[in-house]
Amino acid sequence: MFMKNNIQFLVFTLLLAGSTAVAQPGYQGRKLSVQANLLFLPALTNASYSREPGSSTFNTTGEASADYVLNKRNSLGLSFRRSRTSNINSYGAEGISAAKVFTNSLELQYRIYKKKNGNIAPLGKYFQCGAGMLFSQVQEAGSVSVIPFRMYAFRMGRGRNRIIADRLILYHGWELSHVMPASGGEGLWGATRYYKDDAQTMAQYRLWRHSLLNFKIGLGFLAY
Repeated sequence: MFMKNNIQFLVFTLLLAGSTAVAQPGYQGRKLSVQANLLFLPALTNASYSREPGSSTFNTTGEASADYVLNKRNSLGLSFRRSRTSNINSYGAEGISAAKVFTNSLELQYRIYKKKNGNIAPLGKYFQCGAGMLFSQVQEAGSVSVIPFRMYAFRMGRGRNRIIADRLILYHGWELSHVMPASGGEGLWGATRYYKDDAQTMAQYRLWRHSLLNFKIGLGFLAY
């Protein structure tokens, strides 16, 4: 009788431990993941140093991100991006007016993982939305001074994480974005109508074009 009770207790303990492990959020209990991503940014019908107005250009941006699993289907993350691009402000009798644009951004991102057998954050397909701030500078050709400005960023998209050897993360996905001025410049409407000689406004227009559609790939790891 004593042996039987011990066996029943042992079985009950194992079942309880197994159910607890399954209910625990995170892949194998690991909740924090860190990634390095590369974004491919087509800037549709937007001139740069090497392209005429009406043509499309292509750029890349680096991103470092960290995500923390909140539960089996959701995670919250923080990302940092750094980019550099160029922009033609105007064409006139004195020639081409060009500028360089530098941007750092800090953003929050929220992920909702698809309800599918075998998927558990941060593994599988997910929908992502986020918002943040772009801290930018524009420097006109031949000038040593820079003009600072800020922009709000709002993003949404889809992605998929694959986990290799229970530690590495392979990522691919896409996102749609909209950025709008937070300080300085005349905004996107001004850039298309009245302020073609304003380097700050045209830099905002350039960044808006670059942010419309992004494709992303990345590599990361499960920290703990």
